[in-house]
Amino acid sequence: MNRFVLAILVVALCGCGESSVPDRIAVKAVSGTRVSVTKPQRQSIDHLLTALGSVESIHHPTISAETSGQIISIKVSEGDTVEVQQLMGTIDNTLYKIEADKAAAELKRQEVLLDNQQREVNRLLKLAKSQSISRDRLEDEQAQLAMLTALRDVAKKHRQRALYLDSKTRILAPQLGVVAKRNISVGDYVTPGQALFKLVSINTLQARIAFPEHQAASISVGKKVRLKTPTAQASVAVGTVTSINPQINPRSRAIDIIVKFDNPGGWYPGASVDATMIVKQSQNALTVPTLSVVRRDGNDVVFVVDGDHASQRTVTLGWRKDDRVEIVDGLAADVRIVTEGSALITDGSVLHIGGKSPAP
Repeated sequence: MNRFVLAILVVALCGCGESSVPDRIAVKAVSGTRVSVTKPQRQSIDHLLTALGSVESIHHPTISAETSGQIISIKVSEGDTVEVQQLMGTIDNTLYKIEADKAAAELKRQEVLLDNQQREVNRLLKLAKSQSISRDRLEDEQAQLAMLTALRDVAKKHRQRALYLDSKTRILAPQLGVVAKRNISVGDYVTPGQALFKLVSINTLQARIAFPEHQAASISVGKKVRLKTPTAQASVAVGTVTSINPQINPRSRAIDIIVKFDNPGGWYPGASVDATMIVKQSQNALTVPTLSVVRRDGNDVVFVVDGDHASQRTVTLGWRKDDRVEIVDGLAADVRIVTEGSALITDGSVLHIGGKSPAP
């Protein structure tokens, strides 16, 4: 039995002698946080403000009756475009025509009386030179002439008034525009001051935009504003800030501005509008990817690659554009900075750049 065990041990030892011991390979462990890096870039940035508002008509007069009477004709409907002084409707002018004719007749009568009195005064003036009449009579006739002159002038004003009221029975458009509202029908009896039509101008419009109060310092008259509206999504209007409300709205905490612009087509008063204002342009701004900026101890920081370590830089941020942010201060342009992975590292962290293991 002991010989059998001994034989097995000898065979085992011989088998071990035939195999070679593998060489030991030193493997260097990969260390550091895997990150991606890039360099800051110089680019032009538009400093933009965005807000919402509504489109308004600059001129939107309400045409009211200036005389009383019955509507006998209407020439326009809602949605019609009217030219300046275009006839929109008429009021019965029968009584006004009679009054105008009566005033004309009275004016003619006064002119005849005045003409007769003028001839009489001229005759007495000639007689006065030879002292054939008394001075008192001449003065009486001259006073009568002055009174008839005044009556003639009054008659002339009455006739002008009658003609004016007669002309107001023709309802005319005061300006170019579109009929937005018609408040009357044929047969209605109207009185002075009663609203007849509502006009809106659409060739030139204005937008009332509400910007947050903290942006008020960046807004000034003359700034250019790009406008878009859902009613005409294919067109963009460019306008100019013409006025700024001097008061902050106490409810919305916003400041209202007025932007005047030419209608590019398909824009209507009352529509909503998206506004974008360019308040400043930076031609050579230093920018980095937004991913590069993280918060540390209440500050905005960027990590610069220093060998195989991260070096923290506190930066001052400026405007944001798309996926990049402007660096106003705290960073040089000729360094490499961490992008992806910046949220996982701190000052002095060991870096594993680009996803490749370091050389052994």
